[in-house]
Amino acid sequence: MAVFDLIIRNASVIDGTGAPARNADVGVLGGRVEAVGALDGAEALEILDAAGKALCPGFIDAHVHSEMALLGYGHRYGSLLQGVTTHFTAPDGFGWAGLPKELAEDLWETTLFCYGETDLRVDWPTPEAYLSLFPGRSPANVVPQAPHCAIRLGAMGWAPRPATRAELDAQKDTLRAWMEAGAVGLSLGLDYQPSAYAPTYELAELAKVAGEYGGTYNAHIRNNILGREGAWRETIEIGKRAGAKMHVAHEYVNEVSEPLLELAEQECDLTFESYLYPAGSTHFPQYSLPTWAQQGGDRALRERAKDPAQQRRMREHLDRVLAENYAAGAKQVISANRTGSYVGMTVEEAAAEAGESLGEFAMRSLVDEAPYTLTVNHRPGGPEVHDEMVRKTAAHPKMMVASDGIYHGPHPHPRAFGCHARVLRLAVRERGLLTLEQAVHKMTGKPAERFGLARRGRVARGYHADLVLFDPATVADRSTWDEPLLEPAGVERVLVNGVTVVERGKPTGALPGQVVPRGGSA
Repeated sequence: MAVFDLIIRNASVIDGTGAPARNADVGVLGGRVEAVGALDGAEALEILDAAGKALCPGFIDAHVHSEMALLGYGHRYGSLLQGVTTHFTAPDGFGWAGLPKELAEDLWETTLFCYGETDLRVDWPTPEAYLSLFPGRSPANVVPQAPHCAIRLGAMGWAPRPATRAELDAQKDTLRAWMEAGAVGLSLGLDYQPSAYAPTYELAELAKVAGEYGGTYNAHIRNNILGREGAWRETIEIGKRAGAKMHVAHEYVNEVSEPLLELAEQECDLTFESYLYPAGSTHFPQYSLPTWAQQGGDRALRERAKDPAQQRRMREHLDRVLAENYAAGAKQVISANRTGSYVGMTVEEAAAEAGESLGEFAMRSLVDEAPYTLTVNHRPGGPEVHDEMVRKTAAHPKMMVASDGIYHGPHPHPRAFGCHARVLRLAVRERGLLTLEQAVHKMTGKPAERFGLARRGRVARGYHADLVLFDPATVADRSTWDEPLLEPAGVERVLVNGVTVVERGKPTGALPGQVVPRGGSA
């Protein structure tokens, strides 16, 4: 028998399939799981006694804004500390490869709220050029997705209309280039520019192309524009027309989505993901502005705001919409901005301190805090509403876990540091909504199977050694609304491709992450 690089002995192995845990030893060699079973007498460079601990596959996050953080710009290890070993690129369709310089910089500025400042040169002529950034620089694996924002922008600029046939063909060609580069599908953010202007038939045509490769249509659906019911119905219709696998980002189950998930069972092949928090996070005030105001991206929006008549129109809209939202019980907490002003305060508190109306404060933030202000947006509803959402969402058979984490700034949404650990604490140990094996499956084997990641998401011989060792009795999220940067408890060790990246709850500094294409290496 070969000398292993590492043997983890006496672990409760949760293999990622949903099958019951079993006590076993796991041997790692050359970045792969080489053996699972009784390894008495086997030799290894390191032997770790894991009695009383659970060992499972590394968690796979199919919607996370971590690309720049993984490269060292931001909270690099926030997700790895809770066991996330594989991250999807291009959430919400955000990406910059293949664009002319001016358009790439425009889109970069429009999406910067998710990533924070870097010194990177935004100049990646091909998908491969962008993906080459990660090997040797990232502690986690990355899975490529084709970014719809960049695909549409490259074909037709910021044009607020449907694509012509030639423009749609150009989008298909770019999508095919991404699929040939290993993308697992098409990622979209249909409340964001320029994707907001893509009509249903255009999206269905692109979904067909992704489906030709076995890829998935993975969308932030058009909630803000169509409302949740309309957005879900549009997604189901696209799935019917395209025949492709459909996936809905950062959703939850309640009286609106529950019957639509039942409808989707009959109409298309659809899954969704969730994080178990009653709040989201996005840019402010753009997400509360109408589509016409956002047309052309953030640079165009700020130019538009210089016109007194248009500025007044936007300010009046924001005064009304924000007041209505807050009266209904919503609140927005300022998470990050250029100057650091008002961070940790609600927008209402900040506006009052500044002596301004909500709309006045929002419009001033748009200009003075350029290029971005990021907020955490708490949904209306008390603990009872949240508890019911968690109950219905966690146990839904079509649900998997993804964080939508943002890894920059002093006060991000706590999901970035806590999402996956929260599931193990809240949904498993405290609420009993899932068994430990079911929860692990939703974070490992289920996304690996859904998106076609070969030899990932299981603890089995021949699989890549992306592994998490944790204490099932103590694992928990510690990040809170007030202290969102607190690392989780109970995570003992994390391996990526057989290399330890977290040990005793602390990063090792290793950078073993690789690009994991669709299908991957067998």
